[in-house]
Order: sequence, then C-alpha cells, then structure tokens
Amino acid sequence: MCGIIGLFAHGDLERVWPVAGLDAMVAALGHRGPDGWGKFVEPGIFLGHTRLAILDLSAAGQQPMASSDGRYVICFNGEIYNFIQLRDNLKHCGHRFVTNTDTEVLLAAWVEWGRASLSQLSGIFAFALFDRREQTLFLVRDHLGVKPLFYWQGAKEIGFASEPLALFGPVIPMPEPDALDLDHYFTYNYLPAPASGLKNVRQLPPGHLLEISPQGESLHCYWQLTCPSEPLSWNTALIEQFQALLDQAVAAQLVSDAPLGLFLSGGLDSTAVALATHGTGQSLTTFTLGFGESGFDERLDAQKFAQFLGLNSQSVSFSWSEDEILTTLGVMRELMADASCFPMMQLARFARLQATVILAGDGGDELLAGYDTYKASQWTPYLRRIPLILRNGMLALTRFLPSDHYRYSPRMVVERLLTASAAGPMRDHVSFRRIFSDAMKQRLYDPEWFCDVSESDPVGSYASLMGGVPAERSYLTACQYADLHHFLPGVLAKVDRMSMANGLEVRVPLLDRALVEFCFQLPDVAKRYQGKGKRLLRETLVGRVPPRHLQKPKSGFLPPVEGWFRHSGPMSVVFGHHLDWARQNTLGWLKWDEVERVWREHQGGRTNAGFVLLGILQFINWHRQLLSTQCCAFHHVTIDPSL
Repeated sequence: MCGIIGLFAHGDLERVWPVAGLDAMVAALGHRGPDGWGKFVEPGIFLGHTRLAILDLSAAGQQPMASSDGRYVICFNGEIYNFIQLRDNLKHCGHRFVTNTDTEVLLAAWVEWGRASLSQLSGIFAFALFDRREQTLFLVRDHLGVKPLFYWQGAKEIGFASEPLALFGPVIPMPEPDALDLDHYFTYNYLPAPASGLKNVRQLPPGHLLEISPQGESLHCYWQLTCPSEPLSWNTALIEQFQALLDQAVAAQLVSDAPLGLFLSGGLDSTAVALATHGTGQSLTTFTLGFGESGFDERLDAQKFAQFLGLNSQSVSFSWSEDEILTTLGVMRELMADASCFPMMQLARFARLQATVILAGDGGDELLAGYDTYKASQWTPYLRRIPLILRNGMLALTRFLPSDHYRYSPRMVVERLLTASAAGPMRDHVSFRRIFSDAMKQRLYDPEWFCDVSESDPVGSYASLMGGVPAERSYLTACQYADLHHFLPGVLAKVDRMSMANGLEVRVPLLDRALVEFCFQLPDVAKRYQGKGKRLLRETLVGRVPPRHLQKPKSGFLPPVEGWFRHSGPMSVVFGHHLDWARQNTLGWLKWDEVERVWREHQGGRTNAGFVLLGILQFINWHRQLLSTQCCAFHHVTIDPSL
C-alpha cells in the first residue's frame, strides 16, 4: 500500500512545475508510505509516490517504476494478489523480471496486453500509468473501490492523488466546495463516487479507467458486476463453493514480505476469515478493540475464538479523550463522518506496533444481507398499510422511547422505520441510510443553499442503482446491489484512511472479485433465513466453530454516538469548540444558531440527532483543513486572523 499523486499538463506538454511544490505534494501523502518516496518528472508530467513496503522490501521496489523498455512509468497503490501467476505467464511471453514486486508484473502485463490486462487482475489497487511515447496518462481504480483515487481537472492539466487535499497547495489553488456534493454528504455522512465535495474534483468510480491525452479524455468501465436473471438453486453444494472461494481468497492475500495480522471481532465475517487463515497453517496475531460501555464490547468473544484456534490474541480499550478525537479528526481530510473512524484509528495504531498487513472481514454484510436494514425493508410495505394519521401519531410517541446505551436506539429504529415506509418502494431502503431528513435540511440549511439544491435528489440517485438488477431478481438483491455500489465504498474509505494514517495495509478477502460475483448469483434463501442474515456463511461455519458463536446477535463496530453528543464529555467539548469556530469565521452553508438549538435539544433528550451532529462536526473540521492550506479563501468564509 502506498500513496500516489501526480500532474499531467495535457494541454501544455512543455509545462514545468516548481520542484518545491511537487515535493510538498508528495510529502502530504507521507503517512501512506513511511518507507520511502520518489518522483518522476519530465516536461508536462509529474508522478509522485510514497511507499509502504510489503513485497520485496529492498530498494528495488521503489516507485515510480519504469517498464524495461522505458516507455511506461507507473505509480501504484495496492496489491495484485495473483501477481505470481501473472508473472509466470509473462515469463512464457518473454518478459524478464528483476524484482519480486507486483508493480513490475503490472507494468509487464500492460506492455503485453494493454488495457486488456485489467481483466486479469485480482487485487485492490489504484494506479497511474504514463505512456511516454503516446503522451497519454491512464488512471485506474479497482473493481469495488477498495483503494481511493481522486482527480482534479483544470483547463490544460489534470492532477490526481490518493487523498484529495494532497493535491492543493503551492501548485494548485484550493477549489471551492460543490453545493450539490455537500447536499449528498449531509444526506448520508459520506460521498459516493464521483462526488468529492469540491468543484472540479472527482472520485474515479470503482471498476473504471480514465484515459487522458492531448486529444482529449475518455472514461471507460472495465468491470461491472452483473446479476443473472435466474439465481442458483439452494443446495449444500453452494456451501462448498463458498468455502472454496473464501479459502482461495484468503490464501492469495497472505502473500507478504512484511508481518501479517488479523482484525478479529466477535462477528461472523472476521470469524470466517480467521478460520480460513488458520486453515492455511499460518498462525496470525489477532487484534481487537473494545468499548467500556455495556453492550458495545466484543473483546471477550474475540478472545475466546482466538483461543479456540490457538491464535495469539491482542486487545486494546477505546480511549475516549479530547486528544484522541482531535487526532482522528486530523486525518479525516475529506467529507466522511463515519463514527467507526474513531475506534478504527486506535485499532490500526495498536495493530501497527506488530503488523504491517492486516486481513479484515469487511464486505460480508453487503454480500450476504447481514444488515438489519434488509430485514427492515421487508417491514416497510406492511407499515405503509397503516393510515397516515396513525403513523404520524406513532412517530410523535417515539420521543418516549430510550435513545442511549444502544448501538441503534429503539427511538432511532422506530423513527427510521416509520419515516422510510412513507418514502415508498426502493426509496424506503435508501432512507435507512439517511442522516439529514428533508425537514432537518430545511431547518438547518442556509436558505439560499436550500433553494440551490431544491432539485437535488440524493435518495433517488441511490435508489436508481437498484435498476442494475434484472426485474426477475428479488427486491433484496436489488437493495444489496445498490449498497455495494453506493454504501460499501464509503465503509471502505473509513478503513483505508484510518489504517493508512498509521502506515497499515488492510486487505478484505470477502470482497475478492470471484467471491462477489458468486454471491450475487445466490437465491434469497441462501442469504436471509428465519429472520437472520448470512445463512450461507453460518452454514459454512457449522461444526467448525463453537455453537454459541453462531447464535450471537449482529453487533458491528459502531460506538455509542447518541451518548457521545448527549453528555458533557469530550465530544461535546470538541463540538462546542468547532461550532464557535464556524460562527467566528462566518462559515456559511448552515444556520449555526439553529445547529446549536438542535444540539441542545439532543442533549435534553428531546430529539435524536447524534449522527446529524457528527456530520456537522466533520463538515466544520473539513473546512478548517481546507483553509489551513492558505491557498484561497472561499466566498462563504471570512478568516478571523486571531484564530
């Protein structure tokens, strides 16, 4: 894993940038690659790289790397898990290799097959490859968007980077925020590709290639998940197929010249990965984080399972302090307000003391319908049959339900069920992901901005993704398909940013391409059965893990967000300071007096707005980070020089 960054002046091939500015851009990604850095510079092109050494730890693995004939230069972030097989095939084609890196194999594959090589890659990656002869730049992102890639478009040049703010400084001025992107952000507390929050800055969508040359640019989709019209029939053979694919994925992802480890919770996904890892004969150390609050701590379950497998188990307690909150906010340099970032940051830092590469269980909920939202989507049609006046009355009564000491409080669950049911088919499932309701937007948005985005429909754009599934397939499959494309990349962004902030690589075997394609052929009965998700995974684990491990209710890695903002603890202190900053700097977009009223109502238990407040906190934090570059002033902000 690494950080990549670069510039290509496709409209001015003789362009030369100041060396100090280019060095500053590379340095901005130093946390992603603490083991070395390099750059390639010629008139019109700059490629920069920071290295986290995983394969071939010698200096031979440094990047940017050129092909043997010097025509192509690459800067690459990620891992190609099948690079050994590809290298063997390429040797038969006459290629010779001088390193033991997947980067050199990727270069040779491009030399041999061009963009057709992308169909042969198994891995997680984002890379930029420059064709010096044709003066063409290719930007590529992996199939599911595990690794990030952002790009900025100017009149005559394009810039790209693993993290968006690294692009801006002495070379490129900071763009203004994008109003429509911000509306999407507040809807979900994250941004789906291609949105970035900034004008002229986009995320490259997963499974896509962007080609840029003096003749123009073109965006190509090189991989798209397809769902057959008829699912497979449920039988025990599916259990064997699933297990074989998972075992293959885990074995392939254990290739590393750096120390390996495993994130282990008490959940089924990390349990399955741990079991598959153990089956290879490797004994990895497991890392778990726990919370002090009752009902949020999975350390005991994880420790018992690690002991069951004979693995070394290491755990750490979540540290709740103002310094820790500010440290995490400091590395969240984009519009992403996932509460799990805070514990993930601490878990990654703890694991990095002993490991450089971690296997994790992310993706199982999307593939095998593990989220409770899938169960909730089955209830909304029935709730719609209740007369509207009764539903509104039920909604009013939710204020008497408890709202703290739960991962998802009863008040939140009932409120979201009733609100989602009113949204109608397809939009009901998406509504479970909403953070700002329409009413909250009208209450908190600046009136001019509210008017500007009145035609925006983030819920509709999310729901439209369900159309990628054949009409013959189930509603459940359509919901999963939409989540895989919209929600999952947001989850993966959290894992990438928090782990890479600590120089730690996280791999996700459950999101192996072959495994994903297999799971979207499954019938519903293989996923949800008798009110529970992940049936196929449960069946795979029967007889291989202690029975009580299969009976645990789903928990997840979510801290007690509602309580964070309801009590006078560290998060309230941090939020108060950020709110003061927003006012003193006349930050626009939101009505800040009204924000404070929502906060006070939440503290008094009159409303349930913890996730709303978290989204606002990160929005203010993001603005502070934009302004710290001192590259430009947004028209929405007047800087107070005393701060």
